[in-house]
Amino acid sequence: MKFKETLTNGLVKLTLGLLAIGLATGLQAQTPGKAEVRAIKGQANYSTAGGAFLPLKVGAILYSGTTIRTSSGSLVDLFLGNSAGFVRITENTTLALDKLAFTETGADTVVEVQLNLPDGTILGNVNKLSAASKYEVKVPNGVAGIRGTRFRISSSAYVVLLEGSLIMVYVPPNGQPTPYPLFGPPAQYFSPTEGPKPAPIDLVREVEHELGPGGGRGELPPDRPGPTRTPGDPLPFIPPLQKPSPTQPVPPPPC
Repeated sequence: MKFKETLTNGLVKLTLGLLAIGLATGLQAQTPGKAEVRAIKGQANYSTAGGAFLPLKVGAILYSGTTIRTSSGSLVDLFLGNSAGFVRITENTTLALDKLAFTETGADTVVEVQLNLPDGTILGNVNKLSAASKYEVKVPNGVAGIRGTRFRISSSAYVVLLEGSLIMVYVPPNGQPTPYPLFGPPAQYFSPTEGPKPAPIDLVREVEHELGPGGGRGELPPDRPGPTRTPGDPLPFIPPLQKPSPTQPVPPPPC
């Protein structure tokens, strides 16, 4: 009798333990994320899972597998959640939401954001992420890992960091991937031909203007010209997509 009672108690404890493990696993299961369209200026379209492009409207909820395309003179603001923050899609840009997901661990929120930027430019205002979170922006010749920051990234791998931190892993033609960490303030920028450098004040003002009064949080910038720059200007600017000259290799990151 005593043996049966002990065995029964053991089975009960084992069952409760398995239930607790299953409950904890369920609580920490990854949940699909979403992007809410908070603001649109001009015209933009979206496609889901490779389907036909349809007009994008304010209030639309977008999920992983969605591609957004903006027209000339247009902007779109996406809200990715309290942790992942906002993304502003500028004109003539194509942005794919490869993956949006989050996990509530009980102690914090772990987000996983994977964006693909084959053409154009985006700006971001991302809150400080938990250590286990992953926020990446892929471009044709590299990927930027975001750790909570305000930034601008173009498909040609030009990056401006106003504050926070990110790592730009640049892959030169026929070269090896090289990570370049950026921290701010003060603001920094990265170009494929020069590597990371302090951002000039005109460039900082330009990005702040593009983010708008709300810093990219659903408040579109006013219709006034911001700082302008031509390709002949020695200050950094975001040029059309182009490959860096082989005679101007990116300098290695500082040791």
